[in-house]
Amino acid sequence: MSMQTVERASSIINLASDEKRLATISPTSDSVGVVSCSRQQVQNNKVSLSIDSVIVEEPLQIRLLYTDIHGQEQDRIFLVTMRTPGEDVSLVTGLLLAEGVIEHAQQIVAINEHIEDIEINTNEIHVSLSSDLHLDWDRIKRDTTSFSSCGVCGKSSMQSLELRNIAELDTQPHWLAMPIIDTLSERLYQSQNLFHQTGGVHGCALFDNQGKLLLSAEDVGRHNALDKLLGKLACDSTMVAQQKIVFLSGRISFELVQKILVAGITVLAAVGAPSNLAINMAKRFNLTLIGFSRDGRFNIYHGAFRLNLTALDNRE
Repeated sequence: MSMQTVERASSIINLASDEKRLATISPTSDSVGVVSCSRQQVQNNKVSLSIDSVIVEEPLQIRLLYTDIHGQEQDRIFLVTMRTPGEDVSLVTGLLLAEGVIEHAQQIVAINEHIEDIEINTNEIHVSLSSDLHLDWDRIKRDTTSFSSCGVCGKSSMQSLELRNIAELDTQPHWLAMPIIDTLSERLYQSQNLFHQTGGVHGCALFDNQGKLLLSAEDVGRHNALDKLLGKLACDSTMVAQQKIVFLSGRISFELVQKILVAGITVLAAVGAPSNLAINMAKRFNLTLIGFSRDGRFNIYHGAFRLNLTALDNRE
């Protein structure tokens, strides 16, 4: 029997032994959104037993308590989304704003207020809306496109935004210096506590025109991360959207552009690539859209007028 065969057999025996030991280790919770679990790590044909930090993914059912267009009180399930627990209030606020259910955060008058603490399901949230906000449920369900997989949802979303008469974006030129953009990826990375623990989340952050990080959010879902971020912004009466930048850790889809436009943010940048629908929507609503922003490089797909590019040398 060759030495290689012996080593392989030994590894199999060790693996089986580790599996028995793993069964005796119970996963523990480290913090909100993170749990510990046992793992077998294989490196250089050797197996070792260790503990890993894993991001939590759980469903959140959102119920709306509201007054309909006929003046009747209603209690309905709005939707169920998979998310990382934590900052659920910000998530729900950002989501309801993005989907046009509410126009500002103050139209949420209570969350889980009518439920005794002992009865609260941490994966269900009850949102009471202002009594003077009369919702057309059919319109809400028709216009809720963030979770759609239909072939025409991009066109529908653009038309929906036009019909909602969202505010035109500020067109102040040259307020964002090019070197600022180069710093955003690293600053977002440094703020991502959940990512550093697990490596399994998306992140996004809000920056001012000097590149100062103002707010950040993380979630297993990139849509949820952005909803959390924009929900925080909406709930902060001291902060305005003008001359702010949102930076994303991944690619840019049209749904994310839609959320940015509703929030009134004028510059959206990301580590990854934008889709064609994202670019089309940016052009339609005059959003500055920047992709592939990393390693001192970035691509401007629309809205370069907001950037101060005097230091840019494009004579290569």
